[in-house]
Amino acid sequence: MFFWIHDGRILPNTPATYTDRVHKIHPGGKSSPISGEKEDGTTRSTPSFLHRTPGEVYQESANQTEKTVYFLHEIMSTPAHTLPSSETISNCLDFMLEKGIRHLPIVNDLGTLVGFVSDRDILEKSKSYERDWPISDIMTKRVLVGSPGSEIRGVTQVLLEERIGCIPVVNDDNQPIGMITRSDLLRLLLKYPNLNIIA
Repeated sequence: MFFWIHDGRILPNTPATYTDRVHKIHPGGKSSPISGEKEDGTTRSTPSFLHRTPGEVYQESANQTEKTVYFLHEIMSTPAHTLPSSETISNCLDFMLEKGIRHLPIVNDLGTLVGFVSDRDILEKSKSYERDWPISDIMTKRVLVGSPGSEIRGVTQVLLEERIGCIPVVNDDNQPIGMITRSDLLRLLLKYPNLNIIA
């Protein structure tokens, strides 16, 4: 499920998402071992994607029949780095540079999501705001979030329709527990070339 959080409160209007599960790539086929796991449960070493021959890559993708990655909690980036709304604009930018992230959920004293800021927001708005002002002055207070059980086809649709690059994943207390970005979806498609995440 996807929903909007505004200033820490859930808004009633939720974006439209698909409710059906991602279709199997080859219905009725036998599932292939996932991520280097053999049939007997042991693991084997797999060369990186760039160090395999085209024939090996084709054979691997041809053997993939069904994938179990359907939900956000299976592909989200964790942990979700957050900062309190009282933090300064300058400290938020330094924190994002240190962690190598471009999107930052902002929380209150209880850890509940109350806003969201991107590196682009900070760079654009810091020209007209003092850098020692609190991040709450420039953060986006209306944030689209997803629950861990939301399906990946739904998040793909939401990212396209809302023209955003990232969605925080929150628990039942609206506390950020992970992040889903376009990069996460691209990595998923790279790992499973036959995966169809959009109907």
